[in-house]
Amino acid sequence: MADQKNRFRAAIAAGLVLALMFVTFMLLASPPAAAQNGPIQPLEQVEKPLTPQQQRAQQLALASAPVQRYVEGARAEVFAILPFRDPFAPGYEACSDGACYQVDIFDFDQAATITAIVDTAGDRVLDAWLAPGSHPLIPPALYQRAVEIIQNDPDVQAALGYRPTAEQTRLMDPSNADTICTGGRLCAGATFMTDSGAVWVIVDLHEERIERLWWEEKPYDMRSNQIDPKPEVAPEDCNTTIHLARDGWNLDYRTSGSDGLEITNVTRNLGGVDRPVATRMKLMEWHARYPTGSGYVDYTGCGGGAGGGFPIYNFGNTQVRDLYDQADEYIGFAVVQDFRMSNWTADCNYRYEQHFEFYTDGRFRVKTAAYGRGCGNNQLSEATYRPVVRMDLAVFEDAGNTFSTWDGSQWVIRNTEGWWLQGAPYTAEGYLYKITHENSGFGYYMEPGQGQFNDFGTGDNAYTYLTLHRASEGDADTGALGTCCNTNYQQGPHNFVNDENVRNKNLVLWYVPASETITTWAVNNGFGRQQYCWTDSASQYWPCYSGPMFTPNTAEACSPLDFNCSFNIDSTDITALATRWNCVDGDPSACYAAQYDLDADQDIDIRDVLMGASHWGCVLGQSCYRP
Repeated sequence: MADQKNRFRAAIAAGLVLALMFVTFMLLASPPAAAQNGPIQPLEQVEKPLTPQQQRAQQLALASAPVQRYVEGARAEVFAILPFRDPFAPGYEACSDGACYQVDIFDFDQAATITAIVDTAGDRVLDAWLAPGSHPLIPPALYQRAVEIIQNDPDVQAALGYRPTAEQTRLMDPSNADTICTGGRLCAGATFMTDSGAVWVIVDLHEERIERLWWEEKPYDMRSNQIDPKPEVAPEDCNTTIHLARDGWNLDYRTSGSDGLEITNVTRNLGGVDRPVATRMKLMEWHARYPTGSGYVDYTGCGGGAGGGFPIYNFGNTQVRDLYDQADEYIGFAVVQDFRMSNWTADCNYRYEQHFEFYTDGRFRVKTAAYGRGCGNNQLSEATYRPVVRMDLAVFEDAGNTFSTWDGSQWVIRNTEGWWLQGAPYTAEGYLYKITHENSGFGYYMEPGQGQFNDFGTGDNAYTYLTLHRASEGDADTGALGTCCNTNYQQGPHNFVNDENVRNKNLVLWYVPASETITTWAVNNGFGRQQYCWTDSASQYWPCYSGPMFTPNTAEACSPLDFNCSFNIDSTDITALATRWNCVDGDPSACYAAQYDLDADQDIDIRDVLMGASHWGCVLGQSCYRP
């Protein structure tokens, strides 16, 4: 009996050992669990290891009390560690030595981004914030994991008739109302062309599984798009800041990680003084929406520096181009950057452009362009493109700016944050909004596109948002805002509209126009007169341009003592006054002009000359500039 018990115990023990070995083997052989709580998972990069400064920034961020409070023990992972670039808002002056980084953490449970601004030189975290419903650029390892899920899924293989290669699996940031991939949930999407249709695949990266797979018919065979795709290659020379001084304008430009071409520190010479115009202007993301309600969030730029995320990379270097009017007269210059997928001209391969135009007469325009080619059916079911443009304007200074809207008869100052859809009434010049420096009265009229800019634009139909400046709302390089693909005002910037007071403050304007594709098929079949947002080939394309023009309110801001409106009361103005000395209203010599009769007594005498001379040397912005 004792021997039987011992043999029984031995058998149980052996069985337990075998079972334990089997469970261990299964755990090791299985992919890591998709959802797990615990400490924040740090970023590790194999192909391009983190620098010592990035490693230190990550350590400081993960040990930060505010970051830990935001996470609250949820599943979270560091996605990107990027340089935090100037210009810096008050409170971030320590970053002027170039030692600051932004550490972007994705909280899977909250579907939110936590960003920490870290000063590695001072060994401290300067700030941290949480952005609900958004996500940063995904790291390379997670991108590769999504590709593998698609490649190895039997339903995907059955739908395609082959196992897609990594080169054929170009991931993008999807939004689909029929799935859980909305409202900031982290997903990855890919579209494949087959023999008469498109296969759409969406991967849920929270649970690491296929969320949805569906088919959309196309009118002809598009398999050639996928036979030998060119790989996407990350650029090497991004985030280099270049200074440009021209035609009285001064500015810096660079290509960012995910916010496209960024223009900073813009000034214009007024009355011999370089006056601030804008602190930072950039394009946060594109929304490409299809009639079914599905679509993609596209962001342009250099990526996270290691091939992560879904950016559409810059194509070639930033260009500075001369601008000419229709009479071939030089009128200014433009800073232009092209962004395109390596297989552009094929279906579902996008190309975008940014243009910042600066004119010799003081105007400037923030312009964008979409070329397609979309993922629809090449007929009527194609994309509507909405760029999300952020403009941190600084008329004369960061603070002290006021925003007004035109009501048909007068300018109405807006005291709180808000949003407006483009539409009548406009001024006679086509202006709809105005931003001014309240102390000096100088500012810019804002003129939305209505097809008047001779670039084949058909009208912007834009939402404009007014918000109080906050560094957490776009100063850093920003991933997806988390809102696509709506047709109403909910385009992303609406999340920052909280009824805060904006009178005489540091203001940010957001501009989201909408351009609907017109394909060649639509033109040939009578649904349009000209292609729009569309590409047939590398030599046949029809971009859709949009964006507002800003025109200085020169006449409104000019002092009555500044006769040539140079924003500087100088010898030219005093001479113009003195040459009319002793001219009288009604004199046959006709030398009298009311604008020089400063005391309005029907003659120009010594009192008028002395009044003008007492303001000699005063410039716009000084209290003595006005009488």
